[in-house]
Amino acid sequence: MAGIGFRLQKLVSGESYTDLIKAYAFSSVIAAGPMLMVMISLSIVHNMGKAWMGPEDANYFIGISVYCFAGAMLGMGGILNVITRYLADHYFRKNFDVFTPTFLSSLEIVFLLQLIPAVVFLWPAPILFHEKWIIAMLYLLINGIWLAMIFLSAAKSYLWIVASYLVGGVISILGGWLLGPFGGFAGVLAGFTLGQAVTFFILVYRIFREFGYKRSARFDFLRYVRRHPYLMLVGTFLNLGIWADKFIMWGGPLREHIGPYLYVAPDYDTPIFLAFVCVIPSMAFFLIQMETSFAKAYTNYFRSIQRRDDWHHILKNKEELMNVITKNFQKFILFQGLLSGLAILLVYEISEILSLNPYQVGIFRVGLLATFLQMGFLMFLNIFFYFDFQKEAFWIAFIFCVTNGIFTWLTVLTGHEAYGFGFAGSCFVALLLTFLILDTKLKKLDYYTFMQQPILVPKFNLESDW
Repeated sequence: MAGIGFRLQKLVSGESYTDLIKAYAFSSVIAAGPMLMVMISLSIVHNMGKAWMGPEDANYFIGISVYCFAGAMLGMGGILNVITRYLADHYFRKNFDVFTPTFLSSLEIVFLLQLIPAVVFLWPAPILFHEKWIIAMLYLLINGIWLAMIFLSAAKSYLWIVASYLVGGVISILGGWLLGPFGGFAGVLAGFTLGQAVTFFILVYRIFREFGYKRSARFDFLRYVRRHPYLMLVGTFLNLGIWADKFIMWGGPLREHIGPYLYVAPDYDTPIFLAFVCVIPSMAFFLIQMETSFAKAYTNYFRSIQRRDDWHHILKNKEELMNVITKNFQKFILFQGLLSGLAILLVYEISEILSLNPYQVGIFRVGLLATFLQMGFLMFLNIFFYFDFQKEAFWIAFIFCVTNGIFTWLTVLTGHEAYGFGFAGSCFVALLLTFLILDTKLKKLDYYTFMQQPILVPKFNLESDW
């Protein structure tokens, strides 16, 4: 994503406030596009479709959509990390011809693998066959959209990314409005799915335009699964950790049964989602400021080593790299801390505008703190991948997953006044660990950089071997 960030920085360097607003608006959509655009259109379609499908089917529509997103994140978390690493290596070598065939091959594998849980879940469900078919299509399209975004992180035109989500969201709303009166639940669901299909095909079109098409298949990225097993594990446990508290709450006292095999906890899910919306500005900051400036300092440090610069020059670039991380994290704490703190102070006014009930207000307040901590944790974790600290990233993701599950379960046993603190506690533990490990690693960066290089064995025989 740093490649897009560098282009967005050109808008920030403009002299007018309009350029600044445009840059952060675009980066917000790119960073949070799948969540922001889809959830807005989903909410509009849900409220609009109540007149045609009734409150029970409307709740089932929301529930099945959330389950589709959760399943996609859990099923694709590992493979997306591996594909990202594969593409990054080829991007470094300027091998752009591999992007399109790799996308087609990985898309084929993802669709085949993700179709299995879709069939297992939907086959026994007591709903009509055409409804099962539409849900399965929606589930696969969500997977396809997220996969396409990985490839378009190297795209030259971010306007296409923004446009794909915007156009898809509008068509989802129009599709639900046009098909809802004729098909009820199935019509609204089909209209929403149509919008996601448009988003997917726009992104696919852009991949072909950006990287061309010379061959239809390339499966050598699968070798990266064995070469980088920790990347698979990081993605799996990180996404499982993100959903762990929701799964436990769906089985707790707040759960509501909204349809076949579907349980949700609106009193918990809604305020936590709203808390995530509040950190979207930090996602934009990370994309347009933190990662881009870090990528420059990171490149300067390793290029100085490749050029065999003198030791003092290498140390100077190392200090600059550490300063960039420190200064940007301080900016994040100040920037997002002020926003989250302001939201906590105005929580009652915000809750009144959003029609939150008294149970949700307390969870929303704690959720604002939790998402603030989680954003810091994810920023540090992203830096781990630059330095190839895969094993450390795995253990942090694993601990985050386990602690979120255990802490949330303890809050369920404690009672409603503790809800949300399990998620916040696990984010704090993960943030603390990432900070301590990264600080230790960076202090010994020279050691890790030089000592982890391969040892070359000279190709000659010793006299004793003759």
